[in-house]
Amino acid sequence: MGALLCAGTAQAQTAAECPQLPPGATVRWEVQPGPDFVFCRAMDTATGEQAFAVTVGRSAAFKPRRTERIGDRVSIDGNRTWWYAPHNDLLAGTMVRETLLELPSGDYAHIIVRARDDAALTRSLRDAEALHFSDVRFGSK
Repeated sequence: MGALLCAGTAQAQTAAECPQLPPGATVRWEVQPGPDFVFCRAMDTATGEQAFAVTVGRSAAFKPRRTERIGDRVSIDGNRTWWYAPHNDLLAGTMVRETLLELPSGDYAHIIVRARDDAALTRSLRDAEALHFSDVRFGSK
């Protein structure tokens, strides 16, 4: 029974490291903790495919390039940002959008959306732009 209690506690701590999904979202989090980050995969409940992902950590691995900006400026949980469309031959046939947020905790959130078509891209961007990071903290900062 003690092992079950510990497992529940670890999951609760990890869940707090992912942003709050918007009401009505048709995705659920799959969480993979790393040594200095947590990887939150938003999995589509109907298809089982990844809609988007958020990596929260103390440092920013993603380095946005002004030349890769796409579309208008957006706001994600009060943070003004841009979406970026990286140029990568390995991503042929997949639409990719990325952005980086600096959270009030001092942590960084890297959001990446991958989609096969415009409808899936629009849906995933809408959900990603409606995320709430107010209670997100990596580790015990």
